[in-house]
Amino acid sequence: MTRPKKPHSPGPAPRKPAVRTPMTHEGIAADIEAFRDAGGEIEVLGVTRTLLRIDPEAPESPKKEN
Repeated sequence: MTRPKKPHSPGPAPRKPAVRTPMTHEGIAADIEAFRDAGGEIEVLGVTRTLLRIDPEAPESPKKEN
């Protein structure tokens, strides 16, 4: 008895060559404006209490010898 064959999935799409242009302030601003024009909303978060309470690094304690 043979098993029914599963439909073959093509797998992930091949990657395009990495063509990268440097990010600029103007390019990011244009992307944000296009996002907002398309109805997107950006939620701006404030500083969390955790970040306000970062203690300075504790001094290293001497290692105990056995």
